[in-house]
Amino acid sequence: MKRILGVMLCFLFLALGLPAESFTFDAYINSVSGGISGFGFGLFPLGTTFGFEKHFQMIPSTHKAELQMEFSFAFNNNSLSTDYDYLTGRPVWALEKDEEGNFFGDEDWDSSLSYFNPRASIDIYLDQGFFENPLSPGDSLFNIRAGYNGRYAMSLEEVIYSLPDHGGLSTPVFVYEDGSPKPPFDSNLPAYPWLNGSRHVFSDYLYLQFSLNMDRDTPTDSEPEEGLGADLLFEVGPSWLFNNITPEGIQSDYYKISLYVEEKMEVFSIEQDNGWNWINMYVGHSNRLEYIGGSVVPENKLPLDRLRGSLQDRIWLHFTGPQFMAGDCFTSIELNLYNRLLFGGVVNEVDGKTKAVELQSSFSATMQLRLFGFIRLEYQVGYDFVKGIWPEKPSWWQNSGIQFYVSI
Repeated sequence: MKRILGVMLCFLFLALGLPAESFTFDAYINSVSGGISGFGFGLFPLGTTFGFEKHFQMIPSTHKAELQMEFSFAFNNNSLSTDYDYLTGRPVWALEKDEEGNFFGDEDWDSSLSYFNPRASIDIYLDQGFFENPLSPGDSLFNIRAGYNGRYAMSLEEVIYSLPDHGGLSTPVFVYEDGSPKPPFDSNLPAYPWLNGSRHVFSDYLYLQFSLNMDRDTPTDSEPEEGLGADLLFEVGPSWLFNNITPEGIQSDYYKISLYVEEKMEVFSIEQDNGWNWINMYVGHSNRLEYIGGSVVPENKLPLDRLRGSLQDRIWLHFTGPQFMAGDCFTSIELNLYNRLLFGGVVNEVDGKTKAVELQSSFSATMQLRLFGFIRLEYQVGYDFVKGIWPEKPSWWQNSGIQFYVSI
């Protein structure tokens, strides 16, 4: 491991030493997240993503390379899954008729199974582009990106529990009134390694990504998109890469392969006299094929329904309405049709016995109003045709919200 870390450090120092000019980074903030449990009505910023980036000439006669360091932190709630045996990892739908499992949320548990989940992460990568994008002069056609991602998280009792009368919670989730660990959190939980012991988790991984960017540059979201894009991603988070430094044991030991292909085509576009958009429409289609392997998959990398493989097909139609008052004031409507095939074994299942294939299919529509670069009003509605392996009938769903955001 020392040899590998040495190679990584040499690689970073080499990249830093290539440019002749002084090496200073540009700073940016690209997201701000809100509060929890009604704190500040959910609008008070309690998390953010910020970073530092530098573009420099690493390879002569080609595009500048990008070195980026991105940091993020968030303070919000999470919940315990009631669908997987915490000792064997077996899904509730895979139990035999006479088999009893160990699940969160039975009669011995409090009705509330949510918990406070503060976390922080760092992502560092070096990206090099090659050749010219024919649809976007000045941009690269092909990119190679190599990076490192590390994440620290804590699973604690809800903040509201410290309020008078416990905010309606009768008992803590993880501990007794005297602070001693409550079973099963006083022992090893193979299916939930992030809840073992102190419930403090550090996990990290290395990744390598190859990208094809043959699409048109759209400086703002009001323009119709067109072109082709593809990404081939490899991730590896082995146990020896700092994933076993906590007393609770191995927190991650996995690998992931992902292939994503996307095509977009402009249908029509009508502009106003001043060059602003009047109305436009484009159609898009994408496919994503993923597989995740390994003996321990961390919480933030769990695949849908914990099945190792997935193939997703998406087709969408996007309408953008007139820009008004300002360039960042406009409306949009997007219609989506999703079909997803999930297959393979169940991650974090101890004996690897369960295999399954399931199909999910759904439709959704998103309507959004953007105002002056910091307000978004959004309404979503959808219909789930097929819900896969879960015994649930097709159903409608909807949600709406207002978001305040910044772009610096």
